[in-house]
Amino acid sequence: MRRPDRALMALVQDFFRDHLANQKGVSPHTVIAYRDAIKLFLHTVARHARKPVSRLGLDDLTAHSALTFLNELEAVRKNSTVTRNLRLAALRTFFMYLCAEDPLRAGEYQRVIAIPLKRATRSVMGYLEVKEIKAILASVNRKRPGGERDYVLLTLLYNTGGRVQEICDLTVGAVRLDPPAIVTLRGKGKKTRLVPLWEQTADLVRDFLTKKGRIDDSKAPLFANAKGEAIGRFGVRYIVRRTAHDARGRCPSLAKKKIGPHTYRHTCAMHMLQSGIELSVIRSWLGHVNLATTNAYVEIDLEMKRKALAKCRAPNGVAELPQILKKHRDVIDWLDTL
Repeated sequence: MRRPDRALMALVQDFFRDHLANQKGVSPHTVIAYRDAIKLFLHTVARHARKPVSRLGLDDLTAHSALTFLNELEAVRKNSTVTRNLRLAALRTFFMYLCAEDPLRAGEYQRVIAIPLKRATRSVMGYLEVKEIKAILASVNRKRPGGERDYVLLTLLYNTGGRVQEICDLTVGAVRLDPPAIVTLRGKGKKTRLVPLWEQTADLVRDFLTKKGRIDDSKAPLFANAKGEAIGRFGVRYIVRRTAHDARGRCPSLAKKKIGPHTYRHTCAMHMLQSGIELSVIRSWLGHVNLATTNAYVEIDLEMKRKALAKCRAPNGVAELPQILKKHRDVIDWLDTL
């Protein structure tokens, strides 16, 4: 057991260098997200304590300071409830670590861990119609530098429903182009999954890599930037937004939608659902841990059907509600007596 009077900064260093990376094995992106959250938290605590961050001690880390930080995220920084909850998740992990390292203050740390997540408004999941996907792909100038890469990247995003980082991390060796063509995606928690490729997608990838002279270089990034390095998330986001903007002339409905890389993931799931594919297959395809996450697509599809039904009338002309009630008055009277 480490001594409970160790300096705060030494514990912060151990949290990131050893606990997160070695013991929990979280991804580098999670480490960065936690780093940003803890950094903001310590700056807020230092400002209210009127001393530099380097002078902070473990006694300064209280439930009150955590609540002050969370309140300022929303009131001052104008962060959304979702962002606030993500910062709180990072704080909880950090304070759970402190509980084991500094048991003398465990009671105060437990108060921070017990701070509840805020209920966030659930926004409607956006996705693209088939005609919109076709318009976007048709708008890509495949003859310009990088055009063929963009076309293949967008096709693969739609085919696999992969997360943007999963696509960025792909190497040439992760794609099997011989029948049956598949791609190996490495998702959250370092879990891998195999996703089938359409024959057209496999042909596109094969032609793309052959022209680039990288089809036999298994360690090379599948999608590279101008420097020859693996393309980043911001690069993919730029490509997605630019191509969607360019396609507005072909498909005006795109102007009303906010489109990012994750939109392709939702689109892949919705189109599979509408094609009659079982939820368990979609869950495996997308790499969802919880089936409840996949069920969200069912809710969207049902809501769309309800809206469509509300705009339609039966061919034989369904009576209005008052007429229906009058016709079944005897049943309603009986129900009223219960």
